[in-house]
Amino acid sequence: MLSIRELRDRAVIRPIKRAVEDQLLDLPGVTGVDIGSRTRAGSRLREQAIVVSVVGKRPRESLARAACVPTEVFGIPTDVVEEQPVLQHIHRACDEQLPWPRRAIGSDDGRAGCPIRAVRGGSGLAPCRSVRLGVRDYHRIGTLGVIVTSDSAEPMGLTTFDVGCLDDAWSVGDRMADADSGRVHAELARAALSGRVDAAAVSLVPGLAASCEIGALGQVTGHARAYPGELVRKHGFGTGLTDGFVTSVDATIRVDHGAALGVRVLREQIRITTDQPRFCGQGDAGAAVVDPAGRLVGLHVAGAGDGTIGYATPIGDVLAELDVRLNPQSQPLGV
Repeated sequence: MLSIRELRDRAVIRPIKRAVEDQLLDLPGVTGVDIGSRTRAGSRLREQAIVVSVVGKRPRESLARAACVPTEVFGIPTDVVEEQPVLQHIHRACDEQLPWPRRAIGSDDGRAGCPIRAVRGGSGLAPCRSVRLGVRDYHRIGTLGVIVTSDSAEPMGLTTFDVGCLDDAWSVGDRMADADSGRVHAELARAALSGRVDAAAVSLVPGLAASCEIGALGQVTGHARAYPGELVRKHGFGTGLTDGFVTSVDATIRVDHGAALGVRVLREQIRITTDQPRFCGQGDAGAAVVDPAGRLVGLHVAGAGDGTIGYATPIGDVLAELDVRLNPQSQPLGV
């Protein structure tokens, strides 16, 4: 957990970081701007700094002066780290054999003799529409993070924009299938790709059973803000149940959404790291991130290639922008 001094220092740095982050993002190779502890020779220092992520470090003398990250900004030191956030869905070529047959809405489960299960968080979600990458068409698979509801009380599932919408050709009503069984169980209802939110909501097929539980995480107890130093867990379709801890709630990242949507900037995201082999991986996009009390704090949107770093959109922003709320059994807490 961060000390009171470290938290106070971050509060001082925050408005300066927000004022200069666009200029820093415009520098060649920069992928993100954050607030964090400086590191030296792999050791974490208590001094707080503006942390600039780059695709790869290069000697300062090999760069033009205008392309260098300044050593300090308005008296605040900077620290440069190698880090490149990437979207974390799975692509499977359409001409490859799928693990499940295509089904119509309302049909039985895709596997013979397999009982129909309640839809719950942590399960795989695959749009029936494909996406073209190069000369081949691919199915995209991510995670349905958690069950929510709208004003009409219809059950809906949360995922990310890149999973639910694929590209700029999306439309309300696009069909979604369970990635394990192939049962078409939802339709795209609403989505947001803004400066702070990367998310989508899918409406479940009427009459289909839904659970407020998230995979191995169990029942959601509410939602809350994330805090630096806090332990968190997630259950994603790609890597299952993993643990990490929040290192920042100030991360601004550049994420490539492909040719149709281009590179988008997400601001004030939650940065999560782990001392385990990995926190996240392909297929985890859309996974719900919860605190030790079972409260939802974020929706996983991206991560580092090696899976040791994850980024999540604060859940309060997701719920507000999509105009949805947690199931009445899971009342919001701590916000």
